[in-house]
Amino acid sequence: MIKESDLFEPVKSLFEDMGYDINAEVKDCDITASKDGELVIIEMKRNLSVHLLSQALIRQKTGAKVYVAIPKPVRYNPLRFRDTLYLLKKLELGLVFVSLNGFPAYAEIVYEPLPFVPVAKNRKKRAEILREIKGRSIDTNVGGTSKKKIATAFRELNIYIACAMDIYGDMSPARVREITGAQKAQSILGGNYYGWFRRVKKGVYSLTDKGRREILDYPELEQFYTQKLLKEKNQGK
Repeated sequence: MIKESDLFEPVKSLFEDMGYDINAEVKDCDITASKDGELVIIEMKRNLSVHLLSQALIRQKTGAKVYVAIPKPVRYNPLRFRDTLYLLKKLELGLVFVSLNGFPAYAEIVYEPLPFVPVAKNRKKRAEILREIKGRSIDTNVGGTSKKKIATAFRELNIYIACAMDIYGDMSPARVREITGAQKAQSILGGNYYGWFRRVKKGVYSLTDKGRREILDYPELEQFYTQKLLKEKNQGK
């Protein structure tokens, strides 16, 4: 099993090669590197954790440049690590990977601790999130799930239209808009993204067996819209 002390020699050698004087365990700092009045602090752990980041942020109060040093992940993928690098960038922390598999072990700087320049707010992304929120009637999703189908606003609108067709039968896009208020009825029926609708004749669409079956995968939404539509139908709308 890898020990934190296994990281010391490779990190020590890395910074010595850059001309720094190295000391270990100075005032609770794992490693200090000093050169011409510059102070660098390196905190080492077996993995990147909240505890390690907290330690590193505390060390920043000294005015030093701070790195975190961890073993290089066995299956390191720069793309998958991108969000982690962004976090380190925002925290103004440097990152050192230590490769322990080969001989000799060695350390490399992956990211330097540089001042963080805030990025411009993504107004388009913000608008997309707010539009998605507005397009949902009830929230049937569970946060943190990854394999369950997500009921997006687009899917919910398809379910609404499918429920309307299940109750009213074949309809034109104009009639669908009249009943559901769905302004995108034409594009949804014509585009038929989920394969739930079929054109039976010019300007008229029906609900497919696939549609009837698959809307039941979202029982809360199917029940919500079916009850809503039946109530409105009984009221003569």
